[in-house]
Amino acid sequence: MPFMYELKIAAEEPSYTFVQQLIPAGSLVGTGQAVCTLTDGAMEFHLPAPRQGLLVEWFVEHGAVIENGDSVARIVCEGAEVAVPAAVPMRLG
Repeated sequence: MPFMYELKIAAEEPSYTFVQQLIPAGSLVGTGQAVCTLTDGAMEFHLPAPRQGLLVEWFVEHGAVIENGDSVARIVCEGAEVAVPAAVPMRLG
């Protein structure tokens, strides 16, 4: 049975500005795959999907400020519902 989760930034992270979607809504995303690019003003980061599924909706647009715990996107997964951890942005370069 499918279930949905909202991709969120982990609580201990600073705020980021949303730069770019790497995966369009309606596309499959793999576990650990980067779904978007974020910046903290000095460096850029990729936000990985903690679990594979179908990315069905984006909640943010270019230039939006994302605070910790904010939902970035909605992903539908197959299988029994499980707890999905918040994502930690990974620095590029």
